[in-house]
Amino acid sequence: MQPRPLSRAVAPLICLALVAGPLPANANQTIRCESYNNGYNFCSANTDNRVELVRQISNTDCRENRNWGYSRSGVWVNRGCGADFRVGRGSGSNDKAAAAAVVGLIGLAAIAAAANNQNKHAQEDVGAWSVGSFSGYDEREGVDVTLRILPGGAVSGRAGRNEFSGSLDGNRLQAGRQQFRISRSGSGFVAVDERDSGHRVVFQRSYERHYDGGGY
Repeated sequence: MQPRPLSRAVAPLICLALVAGPLPANANQTIRCESYNNGYNFCSANTDNRVELVRQISNTDCRENRNWGYSRSGVWVNRGCGADFRVGRGSGSNDKAAAAAVVGLIGLAAIAAAANNQNKHAQEDVGAWSVGSFSGYDEREGVDVTLRILPGGAVSGRAGRNEFSGSLDGNRLQAGRQQFRISRSGSGFVAVDERDSGHRVVFQRSYERHYDGGGY
């Protein structure tokens, strides 16, 4: 069995995820920076604007932008904050956002692929031979019946004067309150009532017409 090709909607998402590439390898280091006597202290490091507080060692709570912060060239602490900081690539919100973006793309691609497969499955269930307009005569009800079946399985029709809607799922046809099993026959199909095998309607492919009489 050959694998199904990805839809045009899915392929760009996969490509985008691949272009994003793997997450950067951890190229970070951990430094300790402490505020002595509640004073300001600057600890030099190449942060690449990526810093994450990994362990507080002071009794004073360390709060970013209040008593600690960073620049590209290092980390600063003040007013009693002391902690171990992970600096450089692989730390901080930028990398978390990048990871979330890649995971999000892959997840979106998977969802789109599942939706595409589901849609293909539905289209396969409704074979090309069963798509179109059909007409038949229901002897049990004593009415002419017309059906229109769409590629997605939606059904509309008329039985006598009454219009109805329904669906086709595989070989199961729901037409108004009637439920049939259908099998291909020539250019049309035979519909057999699920509750009464003696109730059968033969449909031939045709253009939609209108009839008078009873109805479904």
